[in-house]
Amino acid sequence: MEMAKIRLGNVDAITTNDPDTIREILFRQDDVFSSRPKTLAAVHLAYGCGDVALAPMGPHWKRMRRICMEHLLTTKRLESFTAQRAEESCYLIADVYKRAECGKLVNLREVLGAFSMNNVTRMLLGKQFFGPGSVVGPKEAQEFMHITHKLFRLLGVIYLGDYLPFWRWVDPYGCEKEMKDVEKRVDKFHTKIMDEHRRAKREREDNTKNNNGEMDFVDVLLSLPGENGKEHMDDVEIKALIQDMIAAATDTSAVTNEWAMAEVIKQPRVMRKIQEELDSIVGSKRMVDESDLVHLNYLRCVVRETFRMHPVGPFLIPHEFVRPTTVNGYYIPAKTRVFINTHGLGRNTKIWDDTDEFRPERHWPVDGSGRVEISHGADYKILPFSAGKRKCPGAPLGVTMVLMALARLFHCFDWTSPENIDTLEVYGMTMPKAKPLWALAKPRSHSTVG
Repeated sequence: MEMAKIRLGNVDAITTNDPDTIREILFRQDDVFSSRPKTLAAVHLAYGCGDVALAPMGPHWKRMRRICMEHLLTTKRLESFTAQRAEESCYLIADVYKRAECGKLVNLREVLGAFSMNNVTRMLLGKQFFGPGSVVGPKEAQEFMHITHKLFRLLGVIYLGDYLPFWRWVDPYGCEKEMKDVEKRVDKFHTKIMDEHRRAKREREDNTKNNNGEMDFVDVLLSLPGENGKEHMDDVEIKALIQDMIAAATDTSAVTNEWAMAEVIKQPRVMRKIQEELDSIVGSKRMVDESDLVHLNYLRCVVRETFRMHPVGPFLIPHEFVRPTTVNGYYIPAKTRVFINTHGLGRNTKIWDDTDEFRPERHWPVDGSGRVEISHGADYKILPFSAGKRKCPGAPLGVTMVLMALARLFHCFDWTSPENIDTLEVYGMTMPKAKPLWALAKPRSHSTVG
């Protein structure tokens, strides 16, 4: 399928899983396709489309993205959290080792979810939610995780009220009611975060003149000026950015890691190749470090293959045409929505063979040299972080978190599953396994484990 035009109620839409058409949309005509539709989920769950991911193209979006790129996701600031990410990697391995010692099955969804969440909350909020350093109780941590999953599910729902306005009057499944409930709960959580940070800031100012401690993302946002000469950013803008960071970095990396572990455990051959590479580059006398990740080309192929077979979401977040244009010789009116089918892209038999086979080697560089890129590259055959103006600004962080968790888990442990691993998916903004992945971990003979 190169491109299909469909009518969704009173909205025109096109969908595609063809790399050339995708390149036309996300590269050659990026200016035309860079906006977002104002869906009900985006209005309710992204502060009136006031964030970065779901905001329509315009001055507000440009300003919010600039704040992310210049103040939050800079190389320098991300590097300043390297030690915290290393700590979280150690907690992950210690947690698995404790279970492995007792011969207990490891719930990989649980441990990988905690790993992702802690990495994000330490950078964003300055505190750990799971594990030995947690400053919140288990109940609050689980509530935080639960509401994040619910938010993602609702953002991925194709809600008929967006295409048939009369449907909103009926709302037979209570979908919009659920969105409003999640909206209130999320906002309450964000308000609490901001109040805590403001209180801590006042205490620091009262207690000392020396205020040079490491600032987390919320501290940075609270320190920035607002629009039109305002002393500070509006609270709703800060909340929208907090939500983007939490949602984009937690669910996505955890889902990808769980799928990668599932596919590799099913294929001991692949696991052995990963471990041979790790033993060659890292050795057995130390833990994997972030500086090693660039050299782990086979593991990078494994991650690319995971993104091909199990993209983070079945579709990219919808784009919307800002003006009429022509694509592949067809006239497309303004306001047409674009659904890029990443699930279909990874199974497009015109560009991939044996699409149902997990084969990392297909991504190995032809000449055997150079780093394997995990982003889309020039061929647009996979799109883990989208592309163009709407490319995920946190892509480098996401890649690091995914690679680090997998590298440590395979370097330190051999993995088996007591039962056949199914590959049933759950549809939503992300596509997790239908059932959590349970597996047995056996420590490898490394002095660094335990």
